[in-house]
Amino acid sequence: MDIAFSSGAFLGSFIIIYWVSRRFASKGTPIPGPPSHPLVGHTFQVPVIKTWKYFERLSHQYGPIIKVTLTGHNFVVLSNAADAEELASIHKSTSYESNNLRLSLLPYGDMLKRQRAAFHQMLQPRVVGGYEGMQYNESLRLLVDLATSPTQYYRHFQRFPASLVFSLAFGEAINDDDKDLAAALEILNTFVRDINPNSHLVDTFPVLDLLPDFLSPWRAEARIKHQREIDLYGRLSLGVKTRMEKEAGLECFAARLWEQQAKLGLSDEEIFYIAGSAFIAGTDTSSITLLWFVMAMALYPETMKKAQREIDAVFNSATLPDFSRMHDMPYCFALVKEVIRWHPAAPLSIPHYSDAEDQYKGYTIRKGTTVIPSIWRMHHNEEEFPDSYTFDPERFLSNTDGTAVGDDSLAEGHYGFGFGRRKCPGQHMATKSTWIAIVRVLWAFNIETRQDAAGNPMKIDPEDCTSGLTVRPTEFPVDFVPRSATHLETVTGGEGRTKM
Repeated sequence: MDIAFSSGAFLGSFIIIYWVSRRFASKGTPIPGPPSHPLVGHTFQVPVIKTWKYFERLSHQYGPIIKVTLTGHNFVVLSNAADAEELASIHKSTSYESNNLRLSLLPYGDMLKRQRAAFHQMLQPRVVGGYEGMQYNESLRLLVDLATSPTQYYRHFQRFPASLVFSLAFGEAINDDDKDLAAALEILNTFVRDINPNSHLVDTFPVLDLLPDFLSPWRAEARIKHQREIDLYGRLSLGVKTRMEKEAGLECFAARLWEQQAKLGLSDEEIFYIAGSAFIAGTDTSSITLLWFVMAMALYPETMKKAQREIDAVFNSATLPDFSRMHDMPYCFALVKEVIRWHPAAPLSIPHYSDAEDQYKGYTIRKGTTVIPSIWRMHHNEEEFPDSYTFDPERFLSNTDGTAVGDDSLAEGHYGFGFGRRKCPGQHMATKSTWIAIVRVLWAFNIETRQDAAGNPMKIDPEDCTSGLTVRPTEFPVDFVPRSATHLETVTGGEGRTKM
């Protein structure tokens, strides 16, 4: 018998057995959702592109808790923040690619507690304040880059958070050749592809994980990806360890991890992944948020002008904005929140995989069900955010004294950083970095829609974007015009340059 045929028959038998077992398993109260087809469920109904928009339509039709089935595997999509918060304790799957070390995919247990303790120690609000010098330097570098090569703005807004987090994590500037950045982006893009539901057959049919290695190509592929991550994270983290022997008092995230390795109970590989994950995570979502900010300013110029008037009332054209007057600019505070809400960097939160059967609101959530909070739907809930598709910072300025709602934290008032104990530990660092970048860019430049040869504004469409776990706008036509010669001089010379 042909080996390929035997392997295919064996694989097919696994699939049939798995489907039958799922089909005839005991059912609780049915979770609402669209009609499905035999065998394939909703496989051909759920689009691969802009899946969050499809789930938004389903939530309007079937309610805040819906279920779809992809070739035998159940997905429950949550469109209500309270439900997502309540179910945030559902365990997530582990990951072959990270050798079960990636924080965002760890199940509850000792390893998750150790890694979160390490992250919180380095990224809690009082510690984040100690990193302000790096945030000033990197945001000034962003302004210089925009002033000298404005047409490459897309790359500059990618480099800013990457360079900042690299400095925070490893205590040195990222190489100008951007090789480490390119390697990090490749790892990140791979992760974004792999974390999508049903990106691999084993995601749809977990029983296939029982197959031997020669019938499980995804396992060998994951080992290669894991080694690629270890090579990068390990080289950078071990480099810090070597420098610590020569540089007393070296200050960075990785150095603190090495110093407290025994206290925190961390293995070398855990340190690699904690420091490396901080670099990767900070590189992606922050750059995406800033790109959506640029688009919002081009589409809503009156909003930009209002923010600039507030900035000008606090900082003159010869003084770079800093954190000292942060709460004296409530409109800018609200604007940052609105950027995060208007077009979240991750429209669908990282999937959770239920480790055990659960009862919730009369529904049975089976073991192995994938639970996905729909951040997009929550941010476009008309009851909470009226006229939700319009970019309007005023929605966060409802206090009678004109201050921002919940202005003690930029991470509050929206759901961009997740839920429960799995809320992003880097939220305070990310939002402060985003704030200083946005305020300084608005202080220095007018963001204008580029004109075509006939002098007409070129088209900018928020629908023109990538599709995946994270969503960034494709490059769009904008110009960064210095607001005055004094602003430009402050950035490229004078006071600004000396602070770099």
